[in-house]
Amino acid sequence: MTSSPIPPGAVAFVARWRALFDACDWSGLRAHEHPDFPVSGPPRQNDSFIRGLGNSGFRVKSAQLKPFVQPRWSIFRTSRLHPAPTYWCDLVLRNEKGQETEAFIALAPWEGEEGVFRASYYVDVPPKKKVAPLDLGKERQRVAKFVAKAVKDFARVRDERPMQRLELHYSTDNGTLSVCIDLDPAAEPGRGEAMTHFGFAELLVPRWPDVKEHKAPVVGLDGVKLAAREDGTWGTPEAHARLEVHLGKMLVATLLEMRDSGQFESLRVSATAELCVEEYEGHFGWPDYEERGKENRMAPPR
Repeated sequence: MTSSPIPPGAVAFVARWRALFDACDWSGLRAHEHPDFPVSGPPRQNDSFIRGLGNSGFRVKSAQLKPFVQPRWSIFRTSRLHPAPTYWCDLVLRNEKGQETEAFIALAPWEGEEGVFRASYYVDVPPKKKVAPLDLGKERQRVAKFVAKAVKDFARVRDERPMQRLELHYSTDNGTLSVCIDLDPAAEPGRGEAMTHFGFAELLVPRWPDVKEHKAPVVGLDGVKLAAREDGTWGTPEAHARLEVHLGKMLVATLLEMRDSGQFESLRVSATAELCVEEYEGHFGWPDYEERGKENRMAPPR
């Protein structure tokens, strides 16, 4: 298997870097490395080490470019390179006495000009936020309380048309859960803002994006703890799914339990009225279109 050729822009960057370093042109080197910080360099960056080597007589003996693979250095526990580097240049520096030392440059494409590279620099990694496990049993109770209030409020709405659809829309990116209602006799799934009462009630759930971002565990409705996996799912190697799926199933269970316990009886509903759950980015939807009317009727089965 052959490796991809090094981009000409990366080769040109290193050649220019080498010439500026050997000439001890520090202002030129800084502007070359960081074209978006040409005068002072990136915030909190310290180039005194490389300057010290040049001022003490070290010059570039060799420079080898290769694809970037992050080293297992302790600095990467609290810092990362920005912009994300794609190439790495190993430098060997030598002085007149024959003493040698090593240095490196991490290179990244520069957004300011196509094909041009720049040096990456260290930025702090925010400390990982400690997020408690998301207990879907407790979330179900909170959702049921929220939906029950929305149903109570809508029962007071002065409109003789029977309800056709009650939908829960949610987002793990924004941390929101909305009750959306449609009284239109021609109501269909996916009408969004065309629904007669789109976004009738909204619940803010900032815990959901926190859990998603910080990979906190999820406790399923059965009490089993589901760990976050590297592939962006929660569960075990044998059974795992996205966070949106776990939440969607919890919302479905909540709606069905509320229906079966008579909590929608205060609403005027059509004989074919439906319940629905929809995740904004399309990662979960219930029911499947061809399964409509089987389990999701608003009237409980007789």
